[in-house]
Amino acid sequence: MSGRFPDSTNGYPMPRRALPTLALALAASLGLSACGAGGGNGDAGGGTADAAKPLTVVADAEPHATLLKQVEEQGLLGDVDIEVTEIAGGVDPNQLVSGGDVDVNYFQHTPYLKNWNSEHSAQLQMVGTVHVEPLGLYSRKVSSLQEVPKGANIAIPADAVNQGRALFLLQEAGLVTLDVQAGDPNLDIAQVTEGNITENAQGITFTKIDRPQLAASLDDPKVHLSVVNGNYALEAGLKPDQDALILDSVANNPYANGIVTRPELVNDPRVVKLTQALQDPKIKQFITDTYAGSVLPAEDGEAAPTGAPTS
Repeated sequence: MSGRFPDSTNGYPMPRRALPTLALALAASLGLSACGAGGGNGDAGGGTADAAKPLTVVADAEPHATLLKQVEEQGLLGDVDIEVTEIAGGVDPNQLVSGGDVDVNYFQHTPYLKNWNSEHSAQLQMVGTVHVEPLGLYSRKVSSLQEVPKGANIAIPADAVNQGRALFLLQEAGLVTLDVQAGDPNLDIAQVTEGNITENAQGITFTKIDRPQLAASLDDPKVHLSVVNGNYALEAGLKPDQDALILDSVANNPYANGIVTRPELVNDPRVVKLTQALQDPKIKQFITDTYAGSVLPAEDGEAAPTGAPTS
């Protein structure tokens, strides 16, 4: 996928988010291009950060920035200081980390990261997972899966990894059948497309939309249903556990979001402390109490380093 996200696609507005001065400065310095300054190995532009300095973090607004605020308010970081910038519309958080402009990001799951590493010849690593945002199927035009009409148009994520995840959710909903298995350890989900659909009895058609705009597509008269990532559903005021027609499960879910950094910072004491703080039982309880099933603690809180790019 591109490292540049447009402010609007298909006529849908971007969700309202904070755009701090730091994000503007980063955008200007990078030119918002995944092929801009900074190498994929993380050496260019930043190198190894000074452990005495605050840890710079770029994160999605909800629930990521909220959870980062909680670890500070609950005193779980000890003497580690963090500076958090919420992701803005034109910023590629992985490019910011890879180029050395920030130390870590918190917005993505491992399949997304592996695909990004592969596309950019990069070696960013997932340090540890924190939470799962169940992917959901939503509609303002039908109230149950049984009401999905013939020829329905469903909006799905445009990026390859989340598109594959969406198709598996639609299979779980009984709307399509795929010729691949979600549990196949050799499956590259970024390669799962409409071409893998073997049964489509409803004659469903698909519209591919950038993830931040999927919730807005619910108001499009041409779209019957939309598959929306959990964080964007929350930002749009949706309650996934109540509003979704179907959600994917946290059990054995490979899409847990976590902390990502450059290889040379994986063992940085500040990165380790932040990861441990986000995996603390107090934060797990906060997630459970606050989000009521819309966001769920990761099952084990661990993640194997993603290491070198994989296809």
